[in-house]
Amino acid sequence: MLNEIITTGGIDYAVQNLCTGLNTISFVVQEMTVDEAELTFKNVTALAVKSEEGDVYGEYPNVVYASVTKDAEGYVAVSMRIPTQMEQQIAELQESQAATDKSQAEQDEVIAELLYGGGEN
Repeated sequence: MLNEIITTGGIDYAVQNLCTGLNTISFVVQEMTVDEAELTFKNVTALAVKSEEGDVYGEYPNVVYASVTKDAEGYVAVSMRIPTQMEQQIAELQESQAATDKSQAEQDEVIAELLYGGGEN
């Protein structure tokens, strides 16, 4: 069976049955338990796919862990979701709003200290 290599965080993982679909990428990991696969890929946000010879032929800069499954034969498969452009924009807006909210709360705190004193006598 032809092996391919998934690279993430500078580490290569041998995989088989790599499959891409509409906004998904999935693959069977070799020599990993379900728990190891989940721990390895749960926080992955980007990955690259290359051949055994090291030729990169797929780069996925925005991926989100979806699931890990084990079939009846014991193969462990990982599924990653590729967010749509709209999902990425919403996530960026939410991050921006959270930063703005934090900044506003900090400003309110400083103003309150200036107006009402900082507890110093």
